[in-house]
Amino acid sequence: MASELIIAQLGHDLQAKKSFVTFLWSDDPGKRLGREMPYGTSIEDAEAAARKAIAAFVSEMNESVIKPVGT
Repeated sequence: MASELIIAQLGHDLQAKKSFVTFLWSDDPGKRLGREMPYGTSIEDAEAAARKAIAAFVSEMNESVIKPVGT
């Protein structure tokens, strides 16, 4: 079964010209994900912009070396 995510917050930093979205999982509100999106993203465009931002994040993670703190 697919997870249902709720757009819990969409904010715009006017000075830095950045926008951010926060998702909550409907079945586990403690589980959340926040991503930067193109500045001025509207609520209507938030889903598509967030999917693009998350895909870029996943690609970056897959290409990264992850090390514990202090190594």
